[in-house]
Amino acid sequence: MTEPFPVAEAEAKPCPFCGDRRMTVYQGDTYRWRVAVCNSCGAQAPDVRCTIGEGQTREQALADANKRAIDVWNERA
Repeated sequence: MTEPFPVAEAEAKPCPFCGDRRMTVYQGDTYRWRVAVCNSCGAQAPDVRCTIGEGQTREQALADANKRAIDVWNERA
C-alpha cells in the first residue's frame, strides 16, 4: 500500500459540501487507483486509474495519477 499524498491547500478547490480545502489523495480499492478525499467531511471525487506510460517509472506514474486525482477533484468542486 502506498502512503497517502497530502495536497497543498492552494492546489485544491474548496469542497462543495463543507468548503474545506484540505484534502488527501489515497490509494483506491487497489494499487492501480487513486482517489481525492476531503479531510474534513470525507467527500470523494471519482477514482483515477494509475497507468505506467512508456519510459515511465512506477513512481512517476503514481505522481501523475495523484495529479490527475487533484484535477478530477477540481473539476467537480
